Amino acid sequence: MSSTATTLVYSRHARANALTGVAAGVILVANLVVLARIAVVSAVVSPAILPRLAPVLGAALLAGAAATFVYWRRRLSSDGELPVPKIPNPTELRAALGFGLLFAVVLILAAWLTDVAGRAGLYAVALVSGFTDVDAITLSTLRLFSLGTLGAADAVIAIGIAFASNMAFKLGLVLAVGGRALARQVIVPAAASLGGGLAALLLW
Repeated sequence: MSSTATTLVYSRHARANALTGVAAGVILVANLVVLARIAVVSAVVSPAILPRLAPVLGAALLAGAAATFVYWRRRLSSDGELPVPKIPNPTELRAALGFGLLFAVVLILAAWLTDVAGRAGLYAVALVSGFTDVDAITLSTLRLFSLGTLGAADAVIAIGIAFASNMAFKLGLVLAVGGRALARQVIVPAAASLGGGLAALLLW
């Protein structure tokens, strides 16, 4: 399920029903799942990159999960009926074609800008496309890596940039839609996740 849509739905719910603890917990878990999904997709599409990518994803996941647990274990409440985000079935033709088109556009832009501007071009595509979707740029980057046109380090950095920009976009949603109270509860665990991934990237 889309973590961006989940963030938007529960940000609205937090403002409308004042259940910021529940909303924050759901948003944080949804964003941790993104890291796990990237790892699974990478293992299926391009397992050769895992030795370079797994430490970064693992560090981000562990740091984010630890911070989420510490900050929210006593603040979550089960009171109230929570909404379920309305997401199109990904197996439906329209949804599949929409993602296929997005993937094709991102892949073409990534390949073209990599040829024209080198790694800076790829990083720019990752930054922009990561605002709303991490999957398309992840698959595009893995594809370029599998073809041998992109090095492992550049691929990992591009995926990391996409995740960071996606997280920043969703934090903006939390602040704009859910308000400052929700943003204060989400930002520390989110920053811990980003910090853990960045530290692993620099060390690895």
